[in-house]
Amino acid sequence: MVTLNKFLKGAIEHGFLLMVNFCVLLGIIMSFQLLVSPLYPLPFLNALLLGYMVIHTSILLSIQVGVQVLEIIKVRSPTILIGYYFKFDDQEIIPVPLLDPIKSKIAVIIILLTISGGILLYPIFAIYGMLHLWVRLPIIALHPSTIISYFALFLNLVPPLLLIGAMAIILSIVMIEFKRE
Repeated sequence: MVTLNKFLKGAIEHGFLLMVNFCVLLGIIMSFQLLVSPLYPLPFLNALLLGYMVIHTSILLSIQVGVQVLEIIKVRSPTILIGYYFKFDDQEIIPVPLLDPIKSKIAVIIILLTISGGILLYPIFAIYGMLHLWVRLPIIALHPSTIISYFALFLNLVPPLLLIGAMAIILSIVMIEFKRE
């Protein structure tokens, strides 16, 4: 049974994690804008590294949001994937079957994404997005029409196919977990 205290604590934790995820998304969008800018083209190796970082973190963000949506539906505390597996010893059983690498292929992907740079890239994009948000909030408050220009920028930089791919990942995670029960 969920008490009111646990419910409020979980709501605050989920709200904070959603804000972090939004900052990561904002960091990815702004980095993608740097990647495709025709005015200031990046050198090849820099573009390759930034492209890897953007794709890697986009996949990890999609999985993180999918797991968080599942936890909101099941009224559980949020799980931060980049630090989840460090809480358990080698012999311990992982309590969530979806995140157990023995029982789930998604868990193996999460571990590979975490090991291949997620533990560094996710916070980097979160801080980068938070700095952009911190700088742009006063501009938005002073000029509300700026929101429309940012929304147009978002629609141009995040093609519908990428958005559909992220939604497919999120829905797949939710459907796989409900299939297990």
